[in-house]
Amino acid sequence: MATYKLDGWDCDDEPYTLVGIHSTIEPYRMAYMVNKYLGLSFKRTDVDQDVTMPNFTVRYPVYKYDDVINYNTYYLTPNKFWANLNTVTSSGGLFERQEQTEVKTVLIKEYARVDFIIKVEKDPEFFPLKKLINDLTKIPHVISAYQLDEHVIKQKDYLIFE
Repeated sequence: MATYKLDGWDCDDEPYTLVGIHSTIEPYRMAYMVNKYLGLSFKRTDVDQDVTMPNFTVRYPVYKYDDVINYNTYYLTPNKFWANLNTVTSSGGLFERQEQTEVKTVLIKEYARVDFIIKVEKDPEFFPLKKLINDLTKIPHVISAYQLDEHVIKQKDYLIFE
């Protein structure tokens, strides 16, 4: 049986833009505030972004908005999240004891100080990024917002939300 290869075929990623947000509010409140002040309609997705660590799995909530008029897809997710680590301890007795400890995790380690990430699946040349950043900074609970460099990120798989 013959084997065929595709030469010269590049599977390029879809262009996207990342915006980092500094804020201290909860993820659901951030989605609400962005909806209120920017006129978007973020909704929580049915499937969270699961990141498996050595001792536990973190489920980052993901909020999605499809702009059908401008053909944009927006994703909002927290970059910092608390996970519960279950450890089983035995004191040498008959029963084992299970302890829960909270562990702070970061989705994109290169931007560990960023609290939220907005991913816009649109070519940056055809997207009004400065307007989005200016509108985000007008939200009362947002401290700052700025564009993130996606070339710095090593774990780009964490930014695939579907």
